Amino acid sequence: MVGLYDEFTERSYPDYMGGTERQRYHRELLRTAMEKEGFTVYEYEWWHFDHKGWERYAIENKTFEELGEER
Repeated sequence: MVGLYDEFTERSYPDYMGGTERQRYHRELLRTAMEKEGFTVYEYEWWHFDHKGWERYAIENKTFEELGEER
């Protein structure tokens, strides 16, 4: 990727034109796949995607084990 994960510089913008052609290709590949499934990219972080309707769900802090117990 062009910017590192959790790097808060302009390199993290999903449309940043710097970096190599290969880095931009991989970033666009991820974005295309995510958008195909209904996600949108956050305008300042190439790695941050939200799914439509995300506002309807509470933010929780549970372990994977706790989530498995809820089934």
